[in-house]
Amino acid sequence: MKKTKRRIRKPSFFMYYLIAPLVILFLKIKYKFTKNKIKIRNGSLLIAPHRSYFDFLTIPYLVYPKRCHVVSTTYWYRDKRLVPLLNILGTIPKDQYRSDRRSILLMSDCFKNGDNVLMFPEGQMSIYSKNLPLPTGLDKLIKLYKPNVYFINPKGAYLSSPKWNRSFKRGRIEASIELLFKSEEIENYSLDEINTIIKDAYNKVDDLSLIRDHKDYKFISKNRASGLENIIINCPKCNSLLSLETDKRHIGCTCCDLSLDFKNEGYEFEPNPYFKDLKDLFEFNDTKIDELASDDLVLEDDARIVYIDENFNEISLYSDGKVIMDKEKAILKDNNSNDSLIIPNDTVINYVITLNKSFEIPTPKMTYRIYTKNSRRVILYWNYLNKLKEINN
Repeated sequence: MKKTKRRIRKPSFFMYYLIAPLVILFLKIKYKFTKNKIKIRNGSLLIAPHRSYFDFLTIPYLVYPKRCHVVSTTYWYRDKRLVPLLNILGTIPKDQYRSDRRSILLMSDCFKNGDNVLMFPEGQMSIYSKNLPLPTGLDKLIKLYKPNVYFINPKGAYLSSPKWNRSFKRGRIEASIELLFKSEEIENYSLDEINTIIKDAYNKVDDLSLIRDHKDYKFISKNRASGLENIIINCPKCNSLLSLETDKRHIGCTCCDLSLDFKNEGYEFEPNPYFKDLKDLFEFNDTKIDELASDDLVLEDDARIVYIDENFNEISLYSDGKVIMDKEKAILKDNNSNDSLIIPNDTVINYVITLNKSFEIPTPKMTYRIYTKNSRRVILYWNYLNKLKEINN
């Protein structure tokens, strides 16, 4: 492939070869981090599930000492303090769940120059360690630019620092990387075949089953239960909605005397009438989400509603607003006027959630951010849309 003029700087030599060794030492000590040995071809696309806050450290390490451009959500560009660092690292900004021609052109330049690109196609961190919907177009990008394509499986990464709990944990990560497609062979694959191979790779990622089957995967932290109150929909004892509370390794309920405690190491519970481990708890939660979606559910909350402009700034839309969602659509309303926006669910790939704070609706033309008055209820909207997508697909 003929080289082209760079529209994005190479990742910093200083950051990769002077700072990175300290990061690698941290990973090996904290997580007993191991990886398989595989030679990465130049001009490659590396795809990976996004399961942990440490993915931006652990996954580039799999490619090390080669540098790679990380495709980063423009969410991080809203913090102006981070922009210089993102530029130094040669990140490629990408709007979440929206067509972004700029990011595709930058990736194309990287492939043509023999640079490697790292991408999290799911678009955001998985809350429950489940695969999220893959956006359309990845197959076409691979078919058009014909990069070598690798898949990364960061076994154990989810529980090192999941979206609902950022606390540092001593644990174990055994990451692996495999070549899915060679550049010179991509022409032989159909789009359907490309999609099938990628989905099969993602289906191998299952940290919750991994720790159940491998007791040697320990994740040690005093605050392992912290944050679960923001993602578990119902109490397993009294069925109250969003009523759980946590303290270190303990899970309780504000409406009854529920008592669950994780064991000293890992994510198994002390003996109780409800669950064996975190996997059981998440499966219970999934049944409750099924029940919500099977009814003619209508969610409604007072909210502050903003939109994101082209410079990544939040601009107020309705300071005193309301969000309403049913099976067909989301409605954003102004409580002080008749103004409203209707967003059909089938025009949205997924919502983007900041737990216990807000959720975003990326539409083809604009991204809206909704701050519900009761901030814990944002998880209901995110789960509802994901379940509807699952049912319809």
